Amino acid sequence: MKTKNMVMGLLALSVLAGCSNPETRAQANRGFDYQDSTLRTTPLLIPAGLEAPNFNNEYVMPKPSEAGLRGVTGKDVDVRPPTQVLPLVRGTEVLENGSGLWFYQQRLDQPLEQELNQALEAFFKGQKSEYSQAGQGWRSNGKAIGSAEQQFSWQLRPDTVRRAVTVQISADDKSSGLAQDKQRAEASMMNAFSLSYQRALTQQQNLLDRSPIKLTLDEAQGRLLVAEGYDRSWKRLITLLPTLGFDLTNRQQALGYVDVEFDGLSKGKWRDLNLPMLEIPEQKYRIQLGDLGEQSSITLSDKNKIPVSADILSKVATTLTDAFQRTDLLR
Repeated sequence: MKTKNMVMGLLALSVLAGCSNPETRAQANRGFDYQDSTLRTTPLLIPAGLEAPNFNNEYVMPKPSEAGLRGVTGKDVDVRPPTQVLPLVRGTEVLENGSGLWFYQQRLDQPLEQELNQALEAFFKGQKSEYSQAGQGWRSNGKAIGSAEQQFSWQLRPDTVRRAVTVQISADDKSSGLAQDKQRAEASMMNAFSLSYQRALTQQQNLLDRSPIKLTLDEAQGRLLVAEGYDRSWKRLITLLPTLGFDLTNRQQALGYVDVEFDGLSKGKWRDLNLPMLEIPEQKYRIQLGDLGEQSSITLSDKNKIPVSADILSKVATTLTDAFQRTDLLR
C-alpha cells in the first residue's frame, strides 16, 4: 500500500511539474471548441387550428459589429494577471504613469544618483546582461517573466527639491510586440531591479549593524553618548543587555526606554566574555535612549526613575564601551 501511495505521489508531482505557472501561461486552461459552435434555430411549429403567439423581440441578440469581430477571442485572449511596478524598496514611490519609481535620499554619505547607477550596474552584471551607459541612463538587454529577450532603456532624473531621483524604464517598441506585453515586460524588469537593490541595501545594513560602535561617558550631563543614530543604538543595546546579565522586563522602542533587572554574572563568566566586570547593585533599572540625530544618548535610573549615582554610571560606561566595540558578542 505504501508503494502504491508513493507511486501515485510521484505521478502527481510529475503532472504538477509539467504545468506552466500563472505568470507565463497566456491562454486559458480549457479547449476552444466553442468557437466553432453556431446558433441553430428552428421555427416554432403551430398545430393546425391554433394561432401563433405574439413574440417579444426585446431579448433578440443582435449581430456582432465589425469592430467586435476584430477583437481578440479564444486562444488570442491573454489571461495572465496584470503586472505593475511595485515600491519594493523602502523609501520609494511609484510614478503617476506607473513607468518607474521615485527613490528618496536615505543616506548622506553618497549622492543618491551615484548610488542608483552603481545598483543598476550591479543588477545588469547579476543578470548577465549586455549593457552600456547612455546619457543620464543605461541601455540593457534582458528577459522579463514570460517574454523573449528585449532591449530596455533606463532613465535617471534627479530632483534636488524633493531630494529624490526617478528611475524610469522603457522597452524598445521593435521587440515588445503588443502594448500589454510591453507594459508587462517593463514592470517585471523594474521589479526585478528593485528586489536586487533591496537585497544589496539589506546586506549593507547587516554589515553596518555588526560593526563596532563608539561609546563615551559624558560626566557633565550624566549620560553616555553613542556615536550612532537611534535605530542602530537601540538594536545594539537590546542585543547586548542580556549577555551582560540584564533581564529585560519591559521595552518600548517608540518611547526609547527598556526596564531591566540586573542579576549579575559570575567572575568566570566575565572572564569568558573578556569584558570589565560590572559591579553594580543587583536591582531594577530603567535605561532611557535619547535621539540626538546622528548620535544617541543613554541615561540610567533606578526603579523609582531617580538617576543613578555617577559611580554606577561610570561602571556601566566602562563595560558598555568595550561591549559596543565587540562584534563577536552580537547574535
